[in-house]
Amino acid sequence: MAKKKASELKEGDIISIYGEKSVVKKIETSGKGIKQGKVKCRIETESLGDKSQKVIIRLADDILDVE
Repeated sequence: MAKKKASELKEGDIISIYGEKSVVKKIETSGKGIKQGKVKCRIETESLGDKSQKVIIRLADDILDVE
């Protein structure tokens, strides 16, 4: 399994969320926050199994498993 930073994800990538494979549908990146000073990514996904929608927020430098 390959690894990518959250900021490197692209639409169509398959990632594992909570042990379930999901396809990235949309990704938005925020600017640096005032309090934390970190860039965050909002990742919208769709499960491959039951087609449910999930939204996760990760720091841009967080490492995710990609297939």
